[in-house]
Amino acid sequence: MRCVVVAGTNSGVGKTTVALCLSSALRERGYEVQPFKVGPDFIDPTHYFEWAVNLDPFMMGEEGVLKSFGRWMRGKDFAVIEGVMGLYDGYRFTSFSSTAHVAKILKAPVLLVMEPKGMSLSAKAVFEGFRRFDEDVNLVGVVFNRCGRRLFERLKGIFGDLALGFLPKLEELEVGRRHLGLVLGREVRRDWRRLAEIAEEHLDVDRIVELSEIDFEASEEEGDERGGLRIGVPFDEAFCFYYRDNVETLKRLGEVVFFSPLKGEFVECDLYYLGGGYPELYDVRDFAKFIGKEAFEGKGIYAECGGMILLSRSLNVEGRRVRMANVLDIDVYMTDRIQALGYVRGRVVRRNPFVSGEFRGHEFHYSYAVADDDVKFAFETDGRGIRDGLDGAMAYETLAGYVHIHLFSTIFHYQK
Repeated sequence: MRCVVVAGTNSGVGKTTVALCLSSALRERGYEVQPFKVGPDFIDPTHYFEWAVNLDPFMMGEEGVLKSFGRWMRGKDFAVIEGVMGLYDGYRFTSFSSTAHVAKILKAPVLLVMEPKGMSLSAKAVFEGFRRFDEDVNLVGVVFNRCGRRLFERLKGIFGDLALGFLPKLEELEVGRRHLGLVLGREVRRDWRRLAEIAEEHLDVDRIVELSEIDFEASEEEGDERGGLRIGVPFDEAFCFYYRDNVETLKRLGEVVFFSPLKGEFVECDLYYLGGGYPELYDVRDFAKFIGKEAFEGKGIYAECGGMILLSRSLNVEGRRVRMANVLDIDVYMTDRIQALGYVRGRVVRRNPFVSGEFRGHEFHYSYAVADDDVKFAFETDGRGIRDGLDGAMAYETLAGYVHIHLFSTIFHYQK
């Protein structure tokens, strides 16, 4: 099996661009490529030709990382793992749950992406600092992003065989941004063959392939025992923040049906999983009416962040009040500043239809919620939550909160 981790010196250095180009070139060469993303990010995984899988030791545990990697590499022969932030940036200013941590768990080689603007010999000093900081990390080479050929040739004289290529600054490689990060992959039109051509022209793909072999065997196929529920998952530009492993966990309960509310697709199911996304950017009032009716009829609904907003009484955006499903006695207000960002530890403090015990997850939102005094909460967390660390608002057979829980970290079920 082959695997390469595409890490960076820092956020914004071009990890996604390098990983996309490299993945495209490998596919054109005939490899069955599986993309992965370190950390809790929902957006970067949407930019690949196949929905990338998150690997996050904080939320999944080291065994969870190995389990997920083994599951998704069945039938694949090359893993490209896009890192998060800088190589060693992890939980609370440690390297725990960092790109380096994941690389060590998998014993995978690491390719460092660096932007050499304003540097010459100092670029080597930066690289050597990363290499010597933790010698258990197998840092095999560097790719320079937004770098011209002339500068690369000079840097290659300094780095020698460690210099595995460069990417010039090209308009076709730039990706737009919005308040939660990059725009979604489905909003970008890509010519995958062109990305492969760029990689073959500027990266030493042959050498990267040589360095990528790891000693890892994909896990055996799991049993296909599933429940009989029909589980609806809205999936489009408005509701798109899901971990692939969470969706696979849901499949133990029954058949998962994806549908697009923005296309007017409303599918009646036994249970709904409403992920996060951008409900504030689209007209979701018809879907709010539909899901409200389903909630009032006692259907099971588990919702996170944007899904919780849909279930609220109202969404207030720039002084405009938009009526939502009115399932929860909560009003939500969008802001132009981050209201919560980071990992969350939590525990269940009130019996609910879905989650038991402790859990781990992630919060990232530009809104805050105002809940009526009589709203009941299922969770206590060390994050912001809906109110003072309380999260998981309950009503009917509905459970909804700001925290995105990774289902590897808890017991997830459905019991009325």
